[in-house]
Amino acid sequence: MARTGVTYFDIVEAAKAIKARGDEPTVDRVRAQLGTGSKSTIAPLLKRWRSEMESDTDISGLPKDLVEALKGLHQRIQGQADQRVEEMQEEFKAQEESISAQLIEVKETASKQVASIRELEKKLATTEIEKRRFKQALDETGVALEKSEYQREEAAARIREQKEAVAEMRHENRDIREHFEHFQQRTASDRQQERDQYRSASEQLKSQIDTLTEQLALAERKLGDQDLLNKQAQALVVEANRDKRDLREQIAVAQAEMEALTRQAEVQSKLESTRAVEVSGLQQQVIRLQSDNSALSKEAQLQQQSVEKLELELASARDRTQQLEDENRIVLQEKAMIQGQFTQLETSLKSE
Repeated sequence: MARTGVTYFDIVEAAKAIKARGDEPTVDRVRAQLGTGSKSTIAPLLKRWRSEMESDTDISGLPKDLVEALKGLHQRIQGQADQRVEEMQEEFKAQEESISAQLIEVKETASKQVASIRELEKKLATTEIEKRRFKQALDETGVALEKSEYQREEAAARIREQKEAVAEMRHENRDIREHFEHFQQRTASDRQQERDQYRSASEQLKSQIDTLTEQLALAERKLGDQDLLNKQAQALVVEANRDKRDLREQIAVAQAEMEALTRQAEVQSKLESTRAVEVSGLQQQVIRLQSDNSALSKEAQLQQQSVEKLELELASARDRTQQLEDENRIVLQEKAMIQGQFTQLETSLKSE
C-alpha cells in the first residue's frame, strides 16, 4: 500500500541524487534515499522516470521507421510490464490481505489461547491453593486423627486399667467376702469354742469347788470326829489347810482365767465391730468403682464414636484430594497441549 506524501516528484529527485553519486537508481536505493515509501509504490514511478529519461535520449542519426518501431516495441513492452506489475501488485495485495487476515486470525486464535492459558493458569493456581488448603486440612485431620488415636489408646489403656482395677477390686471384694465369711464363721466358731471352753472350765471349776467343798466338809467332820486324836488331827488339819490353800490358789487362778476369757471375748467383739465397719467401707468403695467403671465405659463409647467420625471425615478428605489431583493432572495436560499448539503457531508465524 502507498504511503501518503510519496509523489513522482520525490521519486525523480531521489533518482537524480542517486544518479549524481554515480549509482544506478533502483527501488531499494530510492527507498533508502527517501527513507519512506513502499516498493509497490516506488517501482512504477521509478519505471515512469526511466521511460521519460529514455524518451529524452538523443535519437539523431537513426532512421525514423526504426525509431518508431523501437518506440512501439518499447511502449508494448512497457505496457506489458506495467500490466504485469499491476497484476503482481494485485496478486501481492491479495496475498498481503490473505496473509493479514490469516495473521489477524492467528493473532485472535493466539489471543484466545493465551486467554485460555491464563484462565487455565488461574484455575491451576486456584486448584493449587485449594490443593494446599485441602492438604493442610488433610494434615490437620491427620494430626487430629493421631491425637484422637492417642486419646483413644490412652482411653482404652485407662479403660483396661480401670477394668483390671475393677477386676482386682472384685477379686479383692470376693476375697474380703470370703475372708469375712470365713472370719465370721471362725469368729462364731471361736466364740462358740470359747463359750464351750468357758462353760467347760466353769463346770470343771464348779465341780472342783464342790469337790473341794465336800472334801473340806469331810475334813472338818473328820476334825470334829477326831478331837481325841490331836496329833493326827493336827496333821490332818495342817494337810487340810495346805490343801485348802492350794484349792484357794487354784480358785484364784480359775477366776483370773475367767476374767481373761471375758476380756478376750470383749476384744473379739470389738474386732468384729471394726471389721464390720471395714467391710461396709469396702462395699461402698466397690459400688463407687462400679460407678466409675460405668462412666469410663460411656466415655470410651463417646471416644470411639468421635474416632469413627474423624475416620469418615479423613476418608472424605482423601477422596476430595484425589479428585483434585486428577483434575489438576488433566488441567496440566491441557495446558501442555495448548502450550505446544501455541509454540507451533509461533514457529509457523516466524517461518512465514
